Amino acid sequence: MPFIQAQLLIYLDGNSQNYTSLAISQLMAMNMFERELNSPPSNLMGMLQRQGNDYKVEQNPEYVKITMNFLPDRLAAFPKLLKEIFYYQSFHLKKFNQSKEKFWSLFAKNRDWKKEMAFLLAYQQMIGNFYFSQGLLLQDILNRINLAQLRSFLLTTFRPDNALLILKGKINPYFILGMIEKDLPQPSPRQSKTKKEGITLNANRKIFVLNVNSAEQPAVYWFDAAPAVTDVSYLPYVIGNIALFGFPGGRIYQSEKNQFSMAGYKVNTETYFLKKFTVFCNYLRLKYNDLENFLLLVDQERRKFVVRPIERKEYLDALNYYIGRAQVETSRFDYDLQAEIDRFHSQGMGALAQPIGPQIFQEVSLNRVMQVMDEQMGSRHRSSGREKGIVVLIGNANLIFNNLKILKTEALEISMD
Repeated sequence: MPFIQAQLLIYLDGNSQNYTSLAISQLMAMNMFERELNSPPSNLMGMLQRQGNDYKVEQNPEYVKITMNFLPDRLAAFPKLLKEIFYYQSFHLKKFNQSKEKFWSLFAKNRDWKKEMAFLLAYQQMIGNFYFSQGLLLQDILNRINLAQLRSFLLTTFRPDNALLILKGKINPYFILGMIEKDLPQPSPRQSKTKKEGITLNANRKIFVLNVNSAEQPAVYWFDAAPAVTDVSYLPYVIGNIALFGFPGGRIYQSEKNQFSMAGYKVNTETYFLKKFTVFCNYLRLKYNDLENFLLLVDQERRKFVVRPIERKEYLDALNYYIGRAQVETSRFDYDLQAEIDRFHSQGMGALAQPIGPQIFQEVSLNRVMQVMDEQMGSRHRSSGREKGIVVLIGNANLIFNNLKILKTEALEISMD
């Protein structure tokens, strides 16, 4: 590999008594890394440019991930760049005010911001106020954040002892570790925090509507909480999810209840790997008058796992689809980095290398898939009397409400304008 990739994860431990919203981490990233806000120029942006200017900043509700690619001859400068990130001092009031004024245009740039907003809403519903008391990026919360809070957030969160660094490339690990330890001073002692109890997931059915004035077709995001990637139930759940949503052989496409043109729609699936669990997002765009038909169809087919468990052909088709997709994924040079992140999250517990060869048929049996699907989508998960799965509909709110004749939203409309 002619270059080195670095992934730096900085964990958002919450501190919800002081930082009520993920908005503060978004503003932090904008003030530090947004290329459009480099006036006046910061030392960090200059160092990133000299490093090759090939970097990307991503966020989820649990951590900020900074990915950088650079040539091997820039390795010696990398520890000083890390130091600049952790001990950033280039806050400027003009830049901070611009980040608030331009927040939505910057947030929406070069990303699927609607899906991100849908995920934030679903995540907040799943875990409640475990990390932040307000998961959404609401404008009134943004307006209340000041520069002093941003500085405080950096000091308590952007710390070497609150981060995970992974380097991949032709490097001497002992040499680079020595340089990093030399350039990064020991962080100040942390204030003792009250130990939190474990996360309690609540993925009971709710339907949310986010209003966006757009000529595009509405988007449907269906979120399900699944086992962590290191859990033995993870792969059986993946296979079951493919059997339900996979195009074109999934149950929603083969169902006799499919009385609208589902064949014209393709459901995409994205997986969010988190510390204690996984979130599956199945999403698509479709016509307003097909919204309710689709949601009812998915519910009907999920219930059928009780009376008609996954059949062997469905199981084999889904398994082969998974193997084919996994073989494509493993060809990416950064594929194995996710396994290292999962290892860190699980503290070394659980199986990390997911099988993609013939051994998968022994490790993910049909009976195991049937059991997991009954737990996740069949009879067992409805023992509380509630369906599971959080649905977020994004589009023109009036048109969405007018086309929901049976289903009722359980949340107020949240305007994105």
